Amino acid sequence: MDVTRRIARAVVLSLFAAVLTVVVLPTAAAARPASAQPGTLHLQTVPPLPGVVVKVDGEVATSDTKGRIRVHVRNFIDLNKRVVVPETRISRDRKVVFDRFRGNADAGVRGKVVELGLRTARLVSWSFIDRFGNTVPVDRVTAMRLRSNTGEIHDLSGAELAQPRWVSESRTQQGPQGLASKQLYYVVDSAMVDGTSVVNRAGQRFVPWEQQAWVVQLLFFRVSFSATDMFFTQQVGDGIELTRADGGVQRLPFGRDGTALVPDLPRGTYTITVFGGGVSFGRPVSISKDQEVTLTVISPADLTLVTVAVLVVAVGLVLLGRPHLLGRLRRAGSVLMAVTRARRPRSRHRRRLRTESAAARQQQVQAGDDRRPAPARGGVALLLLLAALAIALLPPGTAHAEVGHRRDAPHPSVAPVPVLAYYYIWFNPTSWNRAKIDYPLLGRYSSDDAEIMRRHVRMAKTAGINGFLVSWKHTPQLDERLAKLVEVAREEKFRLGIVYQGLDFSRTPLAFDTVRTDLSFFATRYATDPVFDIFGRPVVIWTGSDRFTAEQIKETVGGVRGKLLVLGNAKSLEDVESSQAALDGQAYYWSSVDPVTGTTGRKLAAMAQAVHRRGGLWIAPVTPGFDARLVGGKREVPRRAGDTLRASFAAARLSQPDALGVISWNEFSENTHIEPSERFGAADINVLADLLGVGVDVDVPVDSSEPGDGAHWGLSAWGALLVAGAAVVLLPLGVAFQRRRSTPAPRDRPSGAGTEGSFADL
Repeated sequence: MDVTRRIARAVVLSLFAAVLTVVVLPTAAAARPASAQPGTLHLQTVPPLPGVVVKVDGEVATSDTKGRIRVHVRNFIDLNKRVVVPETRISRDRKVVFDRFRGNADAGVRGKVVELGLRTARLVSWSFIDRFGNTVPVDRVTAMRLRSNTGEIHDLSGAELAQPRWVSESRTQQGPQGLASKQLYYVVDSAMVDGTSVVNRAGQRFVPWEQQAWVVQLLFFRVSFSATDMFFTQQVGDGIELTRADGGVQRLPFGRDGTALVPDLPRGTYTITVFGGGVSFGRPVSISKDQEVTLTVISPADLTLVTVAVLVVAVGLVLLGRPHLLGRLRRAGSVLMAVTRARRPRSRHRRRLRTESAAARQQQVQAGDDRRPAPARGGVALLLLLAALAIALLPPGTAHAEVGHRRDAPHPSVAPVPVLAYYYIWFNPTSWNRAKIDYPLLGRYSSDDAEIMRRHVRMAKTAGINGFLVSWKHTPQLDERLAKLVEVAREEKFRLGIVYQGLDFSRTPLAFDTVRTDLSFFATRYATDPVFDIFGRPVVIWTGSDRFTAEQIKETVGGVRGKLLVLGNAKSLEDVESSQAALDGQAYYWSSVDPVTGTTGRKLAAMAQAVHRRGGLWIAPVTPGFDARLVGGKREVPRRAGDTLRASFAAARLSQPDALGVISWNEFSENTHIEPSERFGAADINVLADLLGVGVDVDVPVDSSEPGDGAHWGLSAWGALLVAGAAVVLLPLGVAFQRRRSTPAPRDRPSGAGTEGSFADL
């Protein structure tokens, strides 16, 4: 029985195990999650490119022409960590690198397409041409800097300039509809030839996605050099020595026509010296256009003329002080002519001379002191002569040689307060493609070009402008540009203030925290910088302050008012009175008013009185005209050949301002600019210079006829040398002459003495 029971128990257990195997285990298998099951992962490359390789668990798949990839996976667990997208060169000039997934790749288990973001790089090359499309050999360029819109820098030099280069072409970014591919572009920051950059910074843009063979245009100019002497204006010299920015010296001989022609001279500043034919100082010459450069040389003929003139003047002074010598010379000449005509015997000629000399000596003795002029007469004549030489030889307009020339009769200054022009640093090369009817004569520049800033500052100074009010807010680009302008202003001894842009592009005020942070940043960095010292502390004009109450303004700027002078931009008397207690003054930006036909004067005067009543600063607006119709404006204020600017200036002056705010230096969208332009030339800046009492006609400083450092070298330096030479010759003669004249002549001298060797007095 026991054996039977054991057998029965074993059978039951076997049946139970079989039931478990059939029923329970399939149920457990069916309960495994879908992510643990094998399947197919669907990927879509962004951007859609063929040939992209994906590796998962030993499986390899490649994208099709539409960028679609299907790859078998054993499961979808931690798939993000198992998917490998190696850097792949999908064509001869393009390669891809994995950037990001959109979402989690594990979602592919549900049959969804997973986006695979890629960064692409492109193999690009470049060549160089001049302004006329002629090829420039690569070996002429010593260095080039490329900069992408994301800040990637490529510095190339030497052999690198002749080799293709991989550059980033695109990257992906997350958008509301998924991943999007963003194409990159590059600008040429510099291309160095002979030590000077021959491109306008950021003036040429290249998109690798669209163009792989870049053609970079270099600024070479056709320049003809010649030399003339100072006084006779004849061509002199054998040629020129041209010293480049890198220190290299090139000798260029003059041709038969007396000129040395350089058909492809790189833009820049050179030192030019004439060799042969005389003496020449090195002269800086700025080359920025096709032009003819004429240099002045002190030739031997000039030196001879000056020497003879100095000697004639010296002898003449002595003769004028001793009339008896002049009479003797006249009589001697008459006798000599008579002897020559009559051919008389030599003995008779000598007797005649002795007779005449004796008579002359007797007259001199009898004349006594009456023949001597006042001792001071010769000294006064000498001083007048030296002054005349200095005035004649020193050229006019030396102090403004770079950007202007003096008028004949400048009137005294009529603007005892600082004159500040609103200045904008937001221009990029693409900015000139939108809403512009006029363009600067300096070209469609980028505001990060320090050389453009320097030329602006020098033109403004020449016109009588004391500083710029710079439009700024705290962004990386504007911070960098402001720092460059500060350095230029420091070197040029120019002043700056700030116009804080408290409104965004849609004219919505910025948040209080943003304004507070930006002003704190500026105060920390520049509050003690002398460049911003116009009224003891830096001036900051808050654009958009009129949108807030006095309490809001006080809370926002309270932390910096001890370091900065924060001015508002109120547009009415009511705004001034409501916010004045929280600000240090007001600067009215009023560019669309017509001062010729409107009531500008009364409104400005009333606002000024309200500001001054509380001891605030008042900056009155001055504008040449207005036309913002291409950017949404509704009216135009014509310039009227300068009459609008004159009327605006008069109204501003009557408001008793603490400073004049010229609207503007370079606001080309609203056409309030006074910067010399293609449409208006330098007309308005010269009107302003005249109103400010500056006797200068302002020109754009690109003409090589003037040196780049703002001072003449050549005639003015030689003029000083000639004056010094004249002083060296004439002063000793004058001293000797005065000493001789101050010695009394004896009255009892015998008639036969006193005149022998009288020519030794000379």
